[in-house]
Amino acid sequence: MLQTKPLTIQEQLNKAKEYMTEHNQTKLMVSIVEKVDHIDPIRFFKHFHNEDLLRLFWKDTEDSFYLVGIDEFKTIKAQEDRFNQIRKQRQELLEQIYTPNGFDKGTGPVMLGGFSFNDKTTGDKWRSFESGLMVIPRAMLTVDGDECFMTYNVTVKEDTNVKALSSDLKYYTRRVYLEDEQKTQQLKSTNSLDYRNWDQLINKAVKSINNGLMSKVVLARELEAEFNQPIDLNEVLNKLVEQQTDSYIYIFDQGEDAYISATPERLVKVDNGELLSTCLAGTIKRGQTANEDVELANQLMNDEKNRSEHQYVVNMIKESIEPLTYSINIPSQPVILPLRTLQHLYTPVTAMLKESYTIFDLIEKLHPTPALGGEPREVAINYIEENEPFERGWYAAPVGWVDQEGNGEMAVAIRSALINNNTATLFAGCGIVAESDPQEEYEETKLKFTPMLEALGGISQ
Repeated sequence: MLQTKPLTIQEQLNKAKEYMTEHNQTKLMVSIVEKVDHIDPIRFFKHFHNEDLLRLFWKDTEDSFYLVGIDEFKTIKAQEDRFNQIRKQRQELLEQIYTPNGFDKGTGPVMLGGFSFNDKTTGDKWRSFESGLMVIPRAMLTVDGDECFMTYNVTVKEDTNVKALSSDLKYYTRRVYLEDEQKTQQLKSTNSLDYRNWDQLINKAVKSINNGLMSKVVLARELEAEFNQPIDLNEVLNKLVEQQTDSYIYIFDQGEDAYISATPERLVKVDNGELLSTCLAGTIKRGQTANEDVELANQLMNDEKNRSEHQYVVNMIKESIEPLTYSINIPSQPVILPLRTLQHLYTPVTAMLKESYTIFDLIEKLHPTPALGGEPREVAINYIEENEPFERGWYAAPVGWVDQEGNGEMAVAIRSALINNNTATLFAGCGIVAESDPQEEYEETKLKFTPMLEALGGISQ
């Protein structure tokens, strides 16, 4: 926790130089934290869009916790064995970072990033997004309820001018109240897997399920959308925050290439050793009236296919986390989670994480859940790789953050888009079981495209 009388930026830098002298070091990575007056996280993100800097954005489902990272300080990457490699590199890096002022949850050398669905990405489309990619930003805003913090991650050397560096770091907060011009793009065209090919894909999967290869597989389709001008992420963020209030909102913006997600699905959260995971499987649309909404919810709750699909996820999560945790608690029945255009079956899972494990161990055990891959897991993953007509990259994969103490949260990047200049590739999938109907599943993917496509400036296809 931060000290009762926290040190100023300049005092923290001086303390870091004293530490260097005591330990005979010529340079030192330092994470400086200061409590600040409230800064709007959306405005903070938006005001760096013309500066050719990496931008990272995270909002939780309760609109109470935000992280906004600007510019790279340190980046770690992995291809094969991505979870284990990132875990090792993170630990090695954190051992080298000095934190003179202490930190609250979500401050200090926080890493933000994500992983690919499969262990390795190979396609050119995902060239900017390695299989494992986590970044400690140079400057980061943390908004946690009513409290607001700035973190600055810097390298201090023997000849560093502390006063000058302290002044330079204020750059990140000096200009956050300037107004920017907004540009709204318009949809020109879309392109997606036609229904005939989708029908063949689903029927083949159903046949494989009926032949005993697997009990479930999640299959997805892409939607390519072209716009009349480069996509303005600031405008997209405005719409997502306004429309997707019950979703995680995640942005990893590298300039021309960006990945964005507005997802309701948590993979896992760790807060002071307490684990929270989410079983979210089974989907139906919202009603036009309150009565219709209740009728549809009841229909979903009593639908054998959806309940069976949901139970797959519950069982798998329980089996996966049991070796890593104490005191697992799982409700006996799901509830309805209503979102803006969809409603889902939802079951929370809580437990205490054993001291020797981290959030990365949990990700490795949980990903992908049957809601994103299928059952049995390895058979379903192999089937997806062999039959799905595109590379998933970061779609349906873990994205999120983790701090120095191991607190963190990972969501599953569904309802997402990969953006390059004026084009966006959207992704939507559905769980296929023996009773699946291709037309119904196609309509479900159309519903799932809607939130992101509307935010981008189009209508669902």
